[in-house]
Amino acid sequence: MTRKSDKHGFDQGPSRRDPYALVAKPVGGLGSKLRNYFLAGLLIAAPVSITLWLTWEFVSFVDATLTPLIPPPWRPRTYLPFDVPGVGLIIAAVGLVTIGVLATGLLGRWAMREAEKLVDRVPIVRSVYSAIKQIFETVLAQRSNAFRQVVLVEYPCRGTWAIGFITGTTKGEVQTITDEEVVNVFVPATPNPSTGFLLFIPKSDVRLLDMSTEEAAKLIISGGIISPPERAEPFPAAQAEPGAFAESDISTATASNVLEQELARQEQAGDDGHRGFGLLARLRNYFLAGVLVTAPISITVWITWNVVAFVDSRVTPLMPPGWNPESYLPFSVPGIGVLVVFVALTLVGMFATGLIGRLLMTVYERLLNGLPVIRSVYSAIKQIFETVLAQRSNAFRQVVLVQYPRPDSWALAFLTAETQGDVARKAPEESINVFLPTTPNPTSGFLLFVPKAEAKVLTMTVEEGAKMIISGGIITPPEPPELQKPEGGHGDAPGSGNQSVPTAAQQGGR
Repeated sequence: MTRKSDKHGFDQGPSRRDPYALVAKPVGGLGSKLRNYFLAGLLIAAPVSITLWLTWEFVSFVDATLTPLIPPPWRPRTYLPFDVPGVGLIIAAVGLVTIGVLATGLLGRWAMREAEKLVDRVPIVRSVYSAIKQIFETVLAQRSNAFRQVVLVEYPCRGTWAIGFITGTTKGEVQTITDEEVVNVFVPATPNPSTGFLLFIPKSDVRLLDMSTEEAAKLIISGGIISPPERAEPFPAAQAEPGAFAESDISTATASNVLEQELARQEQAGDDGHRGFGLLARLRNYFLAGVLVTAPISITVWITWNVVAFVDSRVTPLMPPGWNPESYLPFSVPGIGVLVVFVALTLVGMFATGLIGRLLMTVYERLLNGLPVIRSVYSAIKQIFETVLAQRSNAFRQVVLVQYPRPDSWALAFLTAETQGDVARKAPEESINVFLPTTPNPTSGFLLFVPKAEAKVLTMTVEEGAKMIISGGIITPPEPPELQKPEGGHGDAPGSGNQSVPTAAQQGGR
């Protein structure tokens, strides 16, 4: 078996695709040959079987979700003694194309505007919907080129390198306050590349790799076992610079506007004599329009419904049967548990602020303090809620830019508090507590103690910072007019990194 090795002697993988060549040559007799035949069969059957299984699971999930929505006379199962796999996928494709056709029309655009006005009136739901919509609009639009360039960056320290994906050119406030031109780089984890960190790295420190996104994903998921082959031809000159693809990233326009422009371009191409291609392109764009319209609202409704259902399932069984609307109605009332929780918490707050309530709280806490393990849990949870919900708290109300994980590499973080206690005494400089979230799941990350002088406070809201983190840098908040760079350099505009982190006294005055 022939294998390639680099100049350091590291194995570069098998040189051909023969399954039998991937296993060791038999040394013994019949037993070794049978072992090699078994391994060769495994190498052939396992990838095909796993691929078919994943495909079948996906098709079955879509069919199980959409087939019950079909009227019984239209279901193939009504006339055939077996199920027809893929019916759900056909329904989804036809439905999305139909929605796309309607959404790009005058009536469809009006309906979308009215629906979004209703969503904007719901405090939490509007934030979720806005973030999901912007991500889908930017990713599915043809001019979006996020995750199309694979780069090598020094991570987590100088001299150590990691694979990353360019998600866009850094714009707005983050670019203004950095000393060099930086790009958005998503550094994924192994073997789960769906989580990682969003970093802002100078273009000069980013090395473009001659490999596709798929090859890079294989390299990351395999932990370096699968190495992509070297290409015979280098990148074209127009693509040889990190961020060259991402220069064409679009802003977050409405779905109908994005598709209208694309449909107009395809229609013009059809007028030039490419009717067949124009029809297919229009169907594709109508399909994408359907996805852009339905995906954000569907995901938002699904998340909201699951939250409401979770609260209802925990609260409704605790209600007396006489107070439960389901005792009188032939159907369940969604949201009754959320309403009960809201009313109950309001009444508890009214009672707890009175004399008797404070007395009972004192007795209750004394009882909990007598229990060894429970008192620690209660004390920690109480302190977190008191700090976050108190009006004087500045936790998670400011977005800061910090150098992570090395100098000249930046990341977004949320200010939680000033560093206090023994940590503050042992730290060499006056520090602040910041939470550095992961991408795209901002519910996990690292707590860092950063020197206050090195933290650059941003004017973007927490919601805008969360959108940028969750999208991997695809969604970039606009730069405020007062922070725009003057002609000819990175002047010290207001908020250009010289804005100080509020002190504890200033936080208390808010």
